Amino acid sequence: MKKSIVFSNHEDEIRVALLEDKKLMEIYFEDLESGKLAGKIFLGRVENVVPALESFFVNIGAKKNGFLRFKDTTVDPNSLHRGSIIIVQVKKDGNTRKGPQLTMRINIPGRYMVYMPYGENSIGISKKIFSSNEKDRLREIGEILIETEEEGIIFRTNSENVDFKTLKNEFTELKNIWKDILEKSKQNNKPTLLYEDENFIQYILREKLDSETHDLITDDMKLFKEFNNLKETYPNLIVRKVDIDAFAWANIYEQLDDLFSRKIELPSGGIITIDKTEALTVFDVDSASNVLEDNVETTSFKTNIEAAKEICRQLRLRNIAGIILIDFIDMKDNYHKEEIINIIKEEALKDKAKISISGFTKLGLLELSRKRTAPSIDALLFTQCPICQGTGKIASPKIVFRRAFKDLEESLEDLKKNHEIKEVYASVYHNLSGYFTKEKKKYIEEKYNVKLDIDFNWPDPNSYNIRYRK
Repeated sequence: MKKSIVFSNHEDEIRVALLEDKKLMEIYFEDLESGKLAGKIFLGRVENVVPALESFFVNIGAKKNGFLRFKDTTVDPNSLHRGSIIIVQVKKDGNTRKGPQLTMRINIPGRYMVYMPYGENSIGISKKIFSSNEKDRLREIGEILIETEEEGIIFRTNSENVDFKTLKNEFTELKNIWKDILEKSKQNNKPTLLYEDENFIQYILREKLDSETHDLITDDMKLFKEFNNLKETYPNLIVRKVDIDAFAWANIYEQLDDLFSRKIELPSGGIITIDKTEALTVFDVDSASNVLEDNVETTSFKTNIEAAKEICRQLRLRNIAGIILIDFIDMKDNYHKEEIINIIKEEALKDKAKISISGFTKLGLLELSRKRTAPSIDALLFTQCPICQGTGKIASPKIVFRRAFKDLEESLEDLKKNHEIKEVYASVYHNLSGYFTKEKKKYIEEKYNVKLDIDFNWPDPNSYNIRYRK
């Protein structure tokens, strides 16, 4: 697999795309990332204690109070009360309904490790490091580095085969960051930001650049010079400077359509349909025009293999999280089902977010979950439609017409009793032009002795506007 990271500077905004074998897997926009709170550390003030939810609401200076569960505290929850000042970290960004989720179990990430000041002397090692000898080596290094029973450490995938001196230096740097956070917290007594990650570029390099990265591509000279310095750490890394928009050079714009489409076509002719709710995303797989195989089982299996890989790509590309159900084409062979699960497990190793696979349900749906720390790309790029309120549906013209015609008659019946109504103006959506016919207009005018004017410029297909003049 050839992994590339593309950086494009467009109108003073940095955009980043992660490619695997020239295929778009993840995308990041500097202005969208800047609004995220996940990972930031705050000095917070407890505003409310809610025993029924076993939680606190904590003011961190954001638009909405954060949500801190009792189990995410590092002290006895009974020792905290309204007005208590505490250090918290944002675990998950909030949304339009909820504030961010907080924890007192602080994590400070570096390139090779995560430092946990309240890690209780624990040593964790990335599951993507498979060598038992390497795991033993890192565990021994962790035992040397950890100096107190309170702190802990997690070795990231990038730490594999990294020498002791480099790991020790980063451990010291992360520990000094924590000391600075504590010192800053003592100088404040109100909600304030204590620590945030490096700038956008440094964050991407830390989280996405690894030994498997083949090349970095950019259209910005400043970034090109900065990236050349990385060759000391990654000697096999190729750094390219292109003279045109880097996204255009890497054919990324053509692949961005996948971000907006509800249906994704597979190479064999199959189709994936994506439907998303607040906490659940459903993928439906259909063989569609794929009829090349000898029998139904083979056709289903091969289409499902393509779908499994593409679905994992979509999870990363759209940053979909929560409960995920996949309705694969029915397979009778249990071996085929196991192969599909194995493919998803293999693809999940490429994903920074944790994916848990529950297996096939009794109804034949594959159930899994993906951990969320930041909003999905949908939440960042799209706003709710003011017309359909996010349902994706509008009332049929026939229904709206019947409702409008009924309102028109009932209101005229009522108004005519006490008022002399001479003119009626109705504004409706343009799709009702075939329903408000000349015959209907004539019927109203003759029955109620009024002049009816209808225009078809009303902006909302679900409603209408009726006005009367004496």
